Amino acid sequence: MSDGKRRARERKPAWLRAFIPKSSPLVVTVCEGCGLYVIQDRESVWESWDCGLVEGDDLTVAIILGRPLTRVVWLPSVGYPLLRSVSGSAGIRPDGQYLAGHMCRLARVSVKPFKPPKRDRPPGKPWGGRNLTKRELDEFKRIWDMPYSRLKYEKAPTVVGQGDEKQALF
Repeated sequence: MSDGKRRARERKPAWLRAFIPKSSPLVVTVCEGCGLYVIQDRESVWESWDCGLVEGDDLTVAIILGRPLTRVVWLPSVGYPLLRSVSGSAGIRPDGQYLAGHMCRLARVSVKPFKPPKRDRPPGKPWGGRNLTKRELDEFKRIWDMPYSRLKYEKAPTVVGQGDEKQALF
């Protein structure tokens, strides 16, 4: 190629866009030797990793094959992962998620896509929803606008607008 870039032999996996956003120190590029997409960590020592999540049985295969591994640590606050080195089989947990080191012209250990962990949601049903009555909206506005000093002593309604026990919110 005249522009110095190697053309990929495969389609870029769609999950990589969510896995490595533009703000991440990780980079998705094409391997110069084999033309497969790889993930490069360019923060300190440049290392290349195969695009595929290694976990479960694939983790056993990677250890048997002697592939280097790095642990994927998802950072929900920034929306991208960090890669943490592991030394051989030391530091590997069976419930962890890893990327296998890229070895040019060898098959990948895994091609499994990464799915970011779901955010924890507190149990219970959401209050109200879209079908609120005018009375429920008025009660919400009344409580919302109430000063904190008065809210501590407000009676908790069992049905909207009614109640006779003290509210223990704070």
